[in-house]
Amino acid sequence: MAANLRKYKYEASSHTRPSAAAGRSPENGASQMANPKANMDSTAIKADILASLRRDISTNITQEIKNALADNFASLKRDLQDVKNEINNSTVAILAELDQVKSDVKLVSDGLSVWSDEMVVMQGTVTSLKKEVHELKNKCEDLEGRMSRGNIRIIGVAETQGSSTPEAVSSLLKEVLRLGREVRVDRSYHSLTQRRPGDAPRAIIAKLNSEGDAADILRRARKGKLQYKGNPIAIFPDYTASIAKARAAFTEVRKMLHNKPGIRYGILYPARFRVSHNNTEKEFVDAADAMSYVKENILQSREEGDMRRYSPKHTWFPTQGCGESLNGR
Repeated sequence: MAANLRKYKYEASSHTRPSAAAGRSPENGASQMANPKANMDSTAIKADILASLRRDISTNITQEIKNALADNFASLKRDLQDVKNEINNSTVAILAELDQVKSDVKLVSDGLSVWSDEMVVMQGTVTSLKKEVHELKNKCEDLEGRMSRGNIRIIGVAETQGSSTPEAVSSLLKEVLRLGREVRVDRSYHSLTQRRPGDAPRAIIAKLNSEGDAADILRRARKGKLQYKGNPIAIFPDYTASIAKARAAFTEVRKMLHNKPGIRYGILYPARFRVSHNNTEKEFVDAADAMSYVKENILQSREEGDMRRYSPKHTWFPTQGCGESLNGR
């Protein structure tokens, strides 16, 4: 650019000097104005100078931008390379952890498979043990019940000193039941429930020496109301807690059938409710089933007047709890 300027400067000075000298004469001025070539050269020079300036400025600006961007690009490239390296390192670590997770999942899956097989075996074992425990429980209850076959439970006797001794119980049974002999009592005691002031007397549990004596006493006790020293008493079999609870579940059914003509019912040992009606006998171990049967097949038919004539040939089943000894307990 400087070289061009110098060139144009030299050319311009060579043209301007004669014109300046001639400017002092009217003739030379007229000849300059008459020469259009000089004006065209001046316009071309200006255009050339402007173009050169534009090129130089554009070149300088472009170079400055390139220099600035080169530094930024280098920094950006380094940053991108660092990010790439970090991503690569993180990817390697993630892949390693993923492999570890896969390995752990496989171990857990294998363990679950083994545990599932063991659970199947264990469930079979538990089912077998439940069945065995249920059988053992029934056997224990049956054994306990058989051991107490010679026991009786006396309710309503006032608690005094010596009222529960074997001698006192033997004398009580002889007096109340009008027995012609003394009943041998092996042992007797009050029930172990705690008695508070004002509570009813506790029951006397007596173990008789003979099961036959127990059956005879229970049979006599069913015949009527018993009195001892002016107080009403009652004599029942001595059942275990579970059997007594199971038998008590049939109380509502027995109340519904009480004093209903043509119906025979009773509870057999240990807790089986048997009912006879219209030449049909049914036996239940579940109180709800017995209640449904009685409502739907006995009481409803009686209300509708569809009951057939009762057959007197049916066997009588005792309604009192003391009758199990007569039914092959």
